[in-house]
Amino acid sequence: MYKQLSRPSKIMGLLGATVLVVTACASSVTPSPTSPAPSTAPTAAPSTAPSTAPTVAPSIVNITPAPIPAGPGPNGGTVVRWFIGLGAGTQPAQIAPEQAFAAAYNASQKNVYLSLEIVDNTQAANILKTEVASGTAPDIIGPVGVEGLNIFRDQLMDLAPTISKDNYTFNGVDQSLVDFFKLGNNGATVGVPFAVYPSFIYYNKALFKEAGLPDLPTKVGEMYQGKPWDLDALQQVAMKLTVDKNGNDATSPKFDPANIVQWGFDSQYEDNSARAEDAWFGAGSFLAADGKTAQIPDYVVQGEKWFNDGVWKYHFIPTQAQIASALLGAGGEFGSGNLAINESHTWFTCCVAPPKPAKQFNFGFAVNPLVNGKITSPLHADTFSILKTTKVPDAAWTALKAMVGSADLLTTYGAMPADKTKQDAWFKSIDKGFPGITLDWSVPQAMLAYADVPNHQSWMPNYAKAKAALQAFQNKYRTTSGLDMDAEFATLKTTLQGIFDEPQAP
Repeated sequence: MYKQLSRPSKIMGLLGATVLVVTACASSVTPSPTSPAPSTAPTAAPSTAPSTAPTVAPSIVNITPAPIPAGPGPNGGTVVRWFIGLGAGTQPAQIAPEQAFAAAYNASQKNVYLSLEIVDNTQAANILKTEVASGTAPDIIGPVGVEGLNIFRDQLMDLAPTISKDNYTFNGVDQSLVDFFKLGNNGATVGVPFAVYPSFIYYNKALFKEAGLPDLPTKVGEMYQGKPWDLDALQQVAMKLTVDKNGNDATSPKFDPANIVQWGFDSQYEDNSARAEDAWFGAGSFLAADGKTAQIPDYVVQGEKWFNDGVWKYHFIPTQAQIASALLGAGGEFGSGNLAINESHTWFTCCVAPPKPAKQFNFGFAVNPLVNGKITSPLHADTFSILKTTKVPDAAWTALKAMVGSADLLTTYGAMPADKTKQDAWFKSIDKGFPGITLDWSVPQAMLAYADVPNHQSWMPNYAKAKAALQAFQNKYRTTSGLDMDAEFATLKTTLQGIFDEPQAP
């Protein structure tokens, strides 16, 4: 099986089944900035992981669930329950700052009392489903990414009327990001911009220097070696940076594909399914506009054939077996120092550093290449949502605004702010983890303008099962050479249609 990690869902199996219920006044700890934590193994994940990034299990502590407060909270305010666990927020380094935020918020006013419910990642979805069914659902969920929103799509409150009534303004946020969260039924707005994770190119400058290659473009429209920075240019430079044990690169007739020691390109820790790694080839959906018919978008066909050829024909992308090898850090490809170019998101700053005591290599950012004349940057984003079952919608909205506006929570989650006015401070907090390295943060800022809409994680019928089918498709090509890709696409379409036709999973 192809074991390149998808972002957090793969790692969350480490967690136990214990529920943590934490009262908001339980801590007076002051939140402190978190720096990127190097990943030393494919299952090691950063303290700065978003809802869609690899994550490490917290140390689960047995705490007897506290009863849901009846009546006003200790500060006299309306109790609003905040459910954490569908994405980030359950790591040890995150719990104390969350408690501190709630304690400070509760002390700052007397209208709302924010009560935390921190739940094991692996059990969170099932626990929340049970609470919804029993009529004991919380009011706010988050931070949560697109996939978590998909699971509870039918349970989310449309925030648009409340936003309009409150004359709420999205300071420093592009309208495209506001529209991004129209992910509910019939385009309902189920979240507001909070944390964003645009994707772009990470590259190992030391390997480029060794090969005599110039740095990659950091501005949209820049040329590379006198030619457009496009898919062909990326493939050529990736092949130049794919080297066998005798020092021959993949453009040489002497190249030995059976003895590669350095690879040119991959998309490490991307959701290992066709929809994710192909998202920088374009944007679309496996679900047709009628909401029931399976389809294989043209950009997916192009992307998967390009990746398949990169693995088996041109050899600049590693196979599953190569990814699992010691040469590529047993899954930690880029950090091994033997992968030259990696396409990923801002959250990947967690995983750039090689295992200690290896020395950190110099790396840089570059814009995504043109594909069919345009740039697409697959976007991950986290938000907070209100369940439509809440009995205190106004109080929940008041608390949600405070959460979205909190710089401390952004730092706690290692999240690039959607609000441009807060981004510089976050960039500086990440820079501290890479002394001596200059990162061009204009790259992720620029890529935000090219987000994939519809998003690659958008809803499909029987979402979890459909996603598993897409993962199986990618697993197969990463482990099997000589596939008839057109036949594989036909099979995938039939498989997806069968899944879409099944009764909806509860």
